[in-house]
Amino acid sequence: MRKLTAAAAAALLTLALPPSPGAAAAPAGGPPMGWSSRSLGWTVSETSVRQAAAGLAALAPLGYRLVLIDDCWLAPQRAAGALAPDPARFPGGIKALADHLHGLGLRLGLSLSAGTKACSGGGPGSYRNEAADAELVRSWGVDHVKYDWCNIPTADFPGQNVQQIAQTLYPRMRQALGDSVAFAMNNEDGSTVPWLWAKDSGAVTWRTNVYNRPLPDAYASMVDVWETNQLRVQYAGPGNWADPDLIQAGRGGMTEAEYRTQVTLWAVGAAPLVLQADPAAAPKAVVANPKVIAVDQDRLGVPARLVRSDGWYHVLVKPLDGGDQAVVLFNESNRATTISYRLPAGRYRAEELWSGQVATTTGELSAHVPAHGAVMYRVGPSREQAPPLLTVETDPPAFLGDDRPGTLEPGRQRDVITRVVNSGATARARDLRVTLAVPDGWTAEARTPATRSRLDAGETFTVTWALTPPAGTEPRAYDLTTTAAFTGGTATGTAVVAVAQAPGAGRTYLSDLPWTSAKNYFGPVERDTSNGDKAAGDGRPLTIEGVRYAKGLGAHAPADIEFYTAGRCRGVEFTAGIDDEVGPAGSAGFEVWADGRRVAYTGVLTGAQPGKKVTASVSGARFVRLVATNGGDNATSDHVDFADAAITCDQASS
Repeated sequence: MRKLTAAAAAALLTLALPPSPGAAAAPAGGPPMGWSSRSLGWTVSETSVRQAAAGLAALAPLGYRLVLIDDCWLAPQRAAGALAPDPARFPGGIKALADHLHGLGLRLGLSLSAGTKACSGGGPGSYRNEAADAELVRSWGVDHVKYDWCNIPTADFPGQNVQQIAQTLYPRMRQALGDSVAFAMNNEDGSTVPWLWAKDSGAVTWRTNVYNRPLPDAYASMVDVWETNQLRVQYAGPGNWADPDLIQAGRGGMTEAEYRTQVTLWAVGAAPLVLQADPAAAPKAVVANPKVIAVDQDRLGVPARLVRSDGWYHVLVKPLDGGDQAVVLFNESNRATTISYRLPAGRYRAEELWSGQVATTTGELSAHVPAHGAVMYRVGPSREQAPPLLTVETDPPAFLGDDRPGTLEPGRQRDVITRVVNSGATARARDLRVTLAVPDGWTAEARTPATRSRLDAGETFTVTWALTPPAGTEPRAYDLTTTAAFTGGTATGTAVVAVAQAPGAGRTYLSDLPWTSAKNYFGPVERDTSNGDKAAGDGRPLTIEGVRYAKGLGAHAPADIEFYTAGRCRGVEFTAGIDDEVGPAGSAGFEVWADGRRVAYTGVLTGAQPGKKVTASVSGARFVRLVATNGGDNATSDHVDFADAAITCDQASS
């Protein structure tokens, strides 16, 4: 389970409460939407920007209009005291580029630095040149300036802290630009605490992370940034938006469901929707949903508040102009689960904005949310005669907080449960028929009835399925989708299950088995060799204090290697030690985990010690993990060997 303490969860719930919207006038526009050239780095050019703009123009009717050149556009030196674009990459100049974008209905943004140099690319900063630089970019027709916080001459401000310096430099440029140019504060350094004073500076956006780094294209990093952002949005509002960084959809580091989750969280938080991928590559199903965008751009301009969070499962509520509200159910965990939120008593229309399904409910808003997924409802009081909201669960977890997807083995049958709940309770669901969609070649047979004549308010209908992936099925994740069809409507629920192969009977070397996951500090885990350096396959013979081993796993602590054992294995054994390739400097502890129990620990071993024999009982465990922990010093030399690692299993089925 994610390590979010009760105190931290409480902080999220209390600090993230937005200010009351009151009777403030509607903002002139919502959070910025567009594209940033950040991924292009040094390769950014007039040609690449024009190509990206051509792709963005197709999204302009939805609001994507900003083309932001993010660093690396400047010439190394000023020309006669003025900023100049790199002549080789921007031969036509910035004004011609701005005119071209305006002809496409787009807006041009440029990055500048509050310091002596740009953050990237080596160009000059705007320090002590604010007025001249502002006049120049206005003359070029620039619509938006992202003002970075790099190369700040702090020695010029004796006795002032970073926040005080930022509160001096940022207003200088804001005032110099005037009202015709949007001003974005990109002071990512958390010590400048922009959320406390950005509104008074006239900034349209300000960054919410606490240290200077771009958002990686990875699910865990995205969630971390979202949680940090959620602690700041109480300070955001119309025309003064909290900016958690760029939309990653289309870059390839996350799944489509994870990209959809990012867009959902950013939209409900009234955050800028600025793409990092080439606009032509950004998946339209994720970035071009007009109803989700409408939530982001809502005229009320109030970010969502977090009304529930226990570390894995989150509920966010955003009031919308006209009296509706957006409700997001976000499942941060690795297994699909049902998340619910109780609205005040009444009758409501609930539209799930990603699927477009419309239902009615008497107050219970509930969905079986996929792993790493989020659903977004637009909810408002209504007497509409829509079907009742049905919650459809596929392979639900056995207990709250179960974070592991259900696992099946090739060629082996396993029972899978589906459940349908009439959670909306506005009407009876008649002639209910439940089907389970499985991957091609799989078999799914209902072991209990899959039809029911009626499902009354609050009732649950459960079907047990005998599910079998065929022999030879590739070990990976697969989707299962349950559809509940009834008179007047349908509802679906999707879950991810994993296919993994457990060891056969007898004693097997772990290096000859597939693992379900492997985490390693430097490079990949190696089979039958040491860790080596960082590249795959660069290991050497496993050697501990001069003793060589033909079999085993070479890793670099901290490391965590997991195997699926299906409850059919009895024991694990190996010789633990620091590989000779790093000499006596390395140190690490070696552990064996059987499901959630640590069943063996060596204590800290160093490179000056011989290998230590480890044996552990893992009877009944469905998953076994070999773990190497840091020895308490730096991790530079912690090359660890699980030498002769083997597992002994029985033939009996779990």
